[in-house]
Amino acid sequence: MLFNSFHFVVFFVVVLALNQSLRRWPGAQKLMLLAASYYFYGQWNWLYLVLILFSTVTDYAIGLGLVKVRRPRQLLVISLIVNLGVLFFFKYANWTIANWNVVDSMVGGGLAISPLDLLLPVGISFYTFQSMSYTLDVYRGDSPPRRNFLDYSLFIAFFPQLVAGPIVRDGEFFHELDRDRRIDFATVRQALVLIALGYVKKVAVADNLAAVVDPVFDATIAQGFWDTLLAIYAFAFQIYCDFSGYTDIAIGCALLLGFRFPKNFNYPYVAESIQDFWRRWHMTLSRWLRDYLYISLGGNRKGPSRTRINLMLTMLLGGLWHGASWNFVIWGGLHGLYLAVERVIHKRWPDLDRNTRGARMLRVFITFHLVCFAWIFFRAHDLAGVERILSGLGHFSLANFDRDRHLSLCIVLGGLWSAQLLGNDVGIKQRISESQGPLFVCTLTAAMLALIWFTPTTSAPFIYFQF
Repeated sequence: MLFNSFHFVVFFVVVLALNQSLRRWPGAQKLMLLAASYYFYGQWNWLYLVLILFSTVTDYAIGLGLVKVRRPRQLLVISLIVNLGVLFFFKYANWTIANWNVVDSMVGGGLAISPLDLLLPVGISFYTFQSMSYTLDVYRGDSPPRRNFLDYSLFIAFFPQLVAGPIVRDGEFFHELDRDRRIDFATVRQALVLIALGYVKKVAVADNLAAVVDPVFDATIAQGFWDTLLAIYAFAFQIYCDFSGYTDIAIGCALLLGFRFPKNFNYPYVAESIQDFWRRWHMTLSRWLRDYLYISLGGNRKGPSRTRINLMLTMLLGGLWHGASWNFVIWGGLHGLYLAVERVIHKRWPDLDRNTRGARMLRVFITFHLVCFAWIFFRAHDLAGVERILSGLGHFSLANFDRDRHLSLCIVLGGLWSAQLLGNDVGIKQRISESQGPLFVCTLTAAMLALIWFTPTTSAPFIYFQF
């Protein structure tokens, strides 16, 4: 069930009405939300509900056991093996088999393995990480185990953020679940603004930019310079509008149900460094990787060289989390390299961090293009696709610039980047949601008109559903 479908709209209106009508009976309200969440996920494949139930039961039992046994580390290891084992089997087994077969053909071993007939469960990476964070927090003593099985089941399966985040910590979710979740009109305004802008970003912007991106990245031969360059820029904004649009809708829907979730994006394309970019992009994944992987590896506590190695390992694994492909590994490796080099540059040339407007804009320009270069590996289907994109960039010609088509796209992309600057500088979402007058009404009206005028004939799934 897609957020940008009529099916979901009807489903959410029914859930919202039931949630309000059951407010006096918290147990029944939780049970309804859990049933709705399982129904939501089951629309993709009912059989894969077994995986969520398996993960839920396993980590619920392990969470209770961690505070009772003498050697909790053994239980934690079991949790990690189970969660990572399920994730590896469904997401990485066929990739591992394919790489094994390549090596086998090179050495003539005659031990080729047939690929498995597997369908990747939607959102498996997200709910697996969320479940693992719970057992890690209980093991570290950061959170008490949740004794109510219904509460824990809802934490794992809550439908607004089930398939593409944000990745919510157990303490954050249970704090929201336990408090009085009555909502006021200010909360409703905030939620409506998030949902409206989320749909505009996804449907009116991201889905239309796909028509620019797909013909270039899916082509079997290299395209012209201007088509290639603008497709790279277009993908940068497509994936941002697609993913942040989903997040806005998810957070807005959760707000209407009485849950406040952490922000997941903060205008990433005005970042002045790669470190700043990861403080702004997919923020809940960034903090997960920092708190459970980077710090566990030693963080920056063991000297500069070890810090750079830890950054590289964290980002390589972060890249692999996104998908079973060498392209994702290279994408993560590039960001790890960027972060490591940044640390060296900042240490040797601290004057480069000057706070003048010109210096800040130069840093934003450089960071944006480093990110865009890495996006090539993220979007291309394979390394041959990367080679075609880079080849297209190598055929520069002013004569091939189409004034009507290319200039129009440049204006659109420039407008999207300017919107990043405006949002970052003036906090436009907050201003709109806090407004009780024409600004709020005009925003919702403009969003509705944008959806009417600019919705393409075909709707694409959210990009991050594949992860």
